[in-house]
Amino acid sequence: MKVRTGTLLCAASLLLMNTASAQGSLDSQREAWVVTARQGQPNEAIIGLSQLYEQTGDRSVLDDLIALMVSDERYQQALETCTSCSVDDYSSVSLEALGRAARLAGDHRRAQEFYQALTFRDPNNPQGWLGLALTHTEQGFYESASWALTRYEEYFGQTSAWLEAHAYLAASSDNPIAELQARQLLVEQQPQNEAEIKALYRLAVSLGAGSAAERVMQQHPHLFTESDRLWLRYYDGVNKIRLADSTNDLTRTEAGLADLDVVIAEQRADPGLVQRALYDKVVALATLRRFEEAEALAAKVEARYGPLPNYVRESRADALSGLGRPSEARAIYTALIASNPDLARDLERPRNESLIYAYADARQYDEAEQVLNRWKQEEPASRWDFTRTQRINNPNYERVHHLDVMLAAWRGDEDIASRRLDTLIEQAPANPSLWRIEGDLNRWRGWPRQAEESYQKAVQLSPPDSRHVPTYGILVSRLDRGDWRGHVETIEQHIAHAPPSVSLDGLARELREQRAGRLSIAGTRGDSTGSGIQSSRDWRHETLLEAPRNNAGSRFFAQRIGMYGEYEDDSLYAAYTAAGYEFNLYPATLKLAVGEGAQLNEELLLWGEVNYAFSDYWSTVFRAEFNSSETPLRALRDGFNADLYRLEGRFRRDESGMGGVGLTLMDLEDGNLRRALSGYWNEQLYHHDEWIVTAVIVAGASQNDEVEASYFNPRRDGSISGELQLSHTLPLGYRKSFVQSLTLGSGSYWQEDYGSDATWSIGYRHGWELEPNVIFHYGVSRQKSVYDGIPEYGNFLTAGFEWRFL
Repeated sequence: MKVRTGTLLCAASLLLMNTASAQGSLDSQREAWVVTARQGQPNEAIIGLSQLYEQTGDRSVLDDLIALMVSDERYQQALETCTSCSVDDYSSVSLEALGRAARLAGDHRRAQEFYQALTFRDPNNPQGWLGLALTHTEQGFYESASWALTRYEEYFGQTSAWLEAHAYLAASSDNPIAELQARQLLVEQQPQNEAEIKALYRLAVSLGAGSAAERVMQQHPHLFTESDRLWLRYYDGVNKIRLADSTNDLTRTEAGLADLDVVIAEQRADPGLVQRALYDKVVALATLRRFEEAEALAAKVEARYGPLPNYVRESRADALSGLGRPSEARAIYTALIASNPDLARDLERPRNESLIYAYADARQYDEAEQVLNRWKQEEPASRWDFTRTQRINNPNYERVHHLDVMLAAWRGDEDIASRRLDTLIEQAPANPSLWRIEGDLNRWRGWPRQAEESYQKAVQLSPPDSRHVPTYGILVSRLDRGDWRGHVETIEQHIAHAPPSVSLDGLARELREQRAGRLSIAGTRGDSTGSGIQSSRDWRHETLLEAPRNNAGSRFFAQRIGMYGEYEDDSLYAAYTAAGYEFNLYPATLKLAVGEGAQLNEELLLWGEVNYAFSDYWSTVFRAEFNSSETPLRALRDGFNADLYRLEGRFRRDESGMGGVGLTLMDLEDGNLRRALSGYWNEQLYHHDEWIVTAVIVAGASQNDEVEASYFNPRRDGSISGELQLSHTLPLGYRKSFVQSLTLGSGSYWQEDYGSDATWSIGYRHGWELEPNVIFHYGVSRQKSVYDGIPEYGNFLTAGFEWRFL
């Protein structure tokens, strides 16, 4: 028994000695391959360890093999080293290495599995929590990543590794403030870490924290060059411009533009920096509505560097729209939407809206309506909020319905626009935008007083920082109705001090155009041979020169009227020259003129006119002329002058209907008192886009004293006539048109002792509207008239010209 026991002990001792010897040999081999890898031969080391692991299946060999593969960036190969292993079969060392391999290989599911196993097995291993946080961050599971970092902080505190991971999470989750805080702490812990110092600088610059970036630069001057300082100036300027866009504080834009100019002027600046500064200068100029400069610079930069970035092209399109070049702007907006369809419905600035305005400015209304109809179908009344937990109002839904109203008005369908707007106001009576649109529509329809009431409601319902648009509308409405006194100074203060905007541009344009001086010339020439109220073969021309209005809306004017006719082989000439002043006495206007006649009439003349507007609809005019320009040339030939008195009441229903009734007395020195009663009504029957159909009805009757006169002097007469006019407008550009008009008229004329007979007229006219400066027209017509029962057929030429001094 003792012998057997001793034998067993001896065998066991020998076995242990052999095992220890084998283990020592295995460790030696492992160490040898590790040394081989350290000596720059990782491939040979990996091959050797792979063979050793196949022979032994030893876990230590597996740990070394996985570590070498991960170190050599063979991440997928490391993950496939042991296909039969479960997560529990790996050591903590391998779990850490495999988690990193899986994360870097993009296999976040397996990385999460390895790191979770490591944190369960060894909660005190910092790499498990850190790796888990990084994996969750890269998966977009930001709350889970934050939870992992919180666990890490509880175990190990805010180490450099924790700060780096926290900055990474903040950057990935678009939380720049948190990233800035983390990087500041990192720099405090590692004041010599140049990479982190520069990362902090770049982050501060991108956030617009110019003072913080400058402080970093001052604390570490050896890390930054003069070029870096210029880049800081550039980023600071760009951030001012972006901040101005979000806060509507355009003084920041001006400050940012000044920074960009400094960068551009620096001769030592990097070419790439100058290029970017020029791009952003185009944006700043367009934001400040300095459109001519923006477009000129954009063209120069494009010629120098090639195609512009999209954000610069968009600002260029805005500038082109502001310069009255909508077709060019429309091409850019269309291209931008094609390159990024999401821009079309952007909640802050939908490019569909810009595109529709560009089409409308070019008077391509069908194309504008097509864009609007497609957009309307895509916009629900509400949308999900950013949490996708509740529905909120969709601002684009409101935009499309507002555009629906305005497009109808632009196309000439004001009644349709008003009905659509009334429906919207009934649904949302507290919406200030709707009341502002109603103000615009009332102005377009010729109701400035009603427009002001609508704008006042918009002001009352708007927040304080949004009241400038309807306030400008109120001021324009007052200009429209002639209420200038005290308001022009207010407008000029807004123009001088208010931030640039579309509405301010409109206000400035209205003031400039309404107060502008102008020269207008008009003339007519006929070849009839009968006994018209003036004379046969008459021509008449009028020239009116008006000075600019002063701040009260008043102005000087000068007038010249010339007439020519033939009678009994005599050439008859007369002229009237007058100078006067137009007094704006809102709601009345008083015009007084004094002058003298020439040729057949060399007498002093005195003319006056009072116009009083009771409302948007009703007004009255009284005119008195001593030595009237309406005196027949034949009466002047016979040595008789005439005075004229006219009282007229006018009614203007809206943009499509207006008329009046007037009583005129002409007192001639030959004892004849001409009494005439007349009325007219002008009705727009159709207006859509470029087509307009208008009808005019005119009726009148007169009574004259029985005196011997060479001029036409019926005892009693009466007439009624109607005229239909068809007009077509051909757009030639922004506010530029060629208008063709065809008129057809017929009527009846009755004269005491001669009975009645039919009359008719036909005419064709061209008009060139090169607004706002120049308008001229010319036309030809033929008509049948009746005098003393004798039909007369005459041809007439007309021409006119107007030039505004802008």
